[in-house]
Amino acid sequence: MPRLGAGIVALGFLPLYALAQDEPRLFAPAPTRTAAASDSIPTVRAALDEPPVPTARPTPEIRSTLSDTETPVPTPRPSVTYEPQKIAFADGVGAQFDIAYASLAGFRPLTLDIYTPRPSPTALPIVLFVHGGGWSSGDSRHAPAFADFPRALAALAAQGYVVASINYRLSREAHFPAALQDVKAAIRWMRGHASNFNGDPTRLAVWGMSAGSQLAAMAGTTCGLMRFEPDANSGANASYDAPSDCAEAVIDWFGPTDLENLAADNGSPAKEGFVAAGQTSDEGRYLGCEPAACGPGVIKLASPLAFVSENAPPFLIQHGGADTTVSPKQSQKLYDALKKKGVPAQIVLYPDAEHGFTKNGSPDPATVTKAMSDLTAFLAASFADKPPKPGIRHTVAN
Repeated sequence: MPRLGAGIVALGFLPLYALAQDEPRLFAPAPTRTAAASDSIPTVRAALDEPPVPTARPTPEIRSTLSDTETPVPTPRPSVTYEPQKIAFADGVGAQFDIAYASLAGFRPLTLDIYTPRPSPTALPIVLFVHGGGWSSGDSRHAPAFADFPRALAALAAQGYVVASINYRLSREAHFPAALQDVKAAIRWMRGHASNFNGDPTRLAVWGMSAGSQLAAMAGTTCGLMRFEPDANSGANASYDAPSDCAEAVIDWFGPTDLENLAADNGSPAKEGFVAAGQTSDEGRYLGCEPAACGPGVIKLASPLAFVSENAPPFLIQHGGADTTVSPKQSQKLYDALKKKGVPAQIVLYPDAEHGFTKNGSPDPATVTKAMSDLTAFLAASFADKPPKPGIRHTVAN
């Protein structure tokens, strides 16, 4: 056996344990020592973008009120103004709407519309229209007798007149005599601005319908009466030197003239006392009390009939014979009173025409055409072409 072992060695065969000791190891055991810092796996850090560098902003300049440097004054904004609306009508008539003629604290601005004809070498008569509506409604551009009232006013202007149509304070805004004061303020405004519209301040007529006729007739018969002077702050220049509030002619279309007997003349019982809002009569809202319950003399102060004098201007009174809203008796009373005082007056009744010159609730063209023809004939006679009068009438009603 020794020899065999030696032979094995001689032949280059080593024992298995020797091979096991010198052969490279394929699977090394896990290290038993702690890895050195240099041998550890390096920590991988993600590269982060550099934060943006903030942009320097200028520091606002602080100005001291004590600084010697003058602070620039900001340029003021131009004020925004709106001109009255302008409209062109046929026959060369132009119109300006919504011109303010008075401004009273606590109320809407009072405005009027003006219709002017083609340029004329001479100043033209002025016609001031006052709308109806029971003193509680209505405006300057509507009238029950006309389907297109502004066009009708323009047609009147085309015949050689400066025509103005006004708005005034209604009875739900202010009681009598506010509306009358507004009419007088409008008359004064038209006189004071007549040259702007080629109007003749010495020839001015007031024309009204229904409740507007009561105001027109009152303006004609109370010329210069101090108790009805416009408010001094209305812009109407109510002062001793203010333009006259008198009229040189009055046209009354179916207006109340005797408020004390208005209901009786219409065949209706008069309301008595103060009643709930909405149940009062038109004249009750206008006066602030029902005629039967108003204080002594109040009802007469609102009736043109009470102020008729020989100083009244010429009147044209036109009324529908079938009017049941304002009885024709009211117009007849005014006509009789004017004639008694020697005032030139005419009365024209249109048979079968109802209130507003309507028939069956609709405007009656035949009646309206006749009424306008009578109106223009009256104006032509009252303001015949002639040199202007030496002065404007300034009279005081008695």
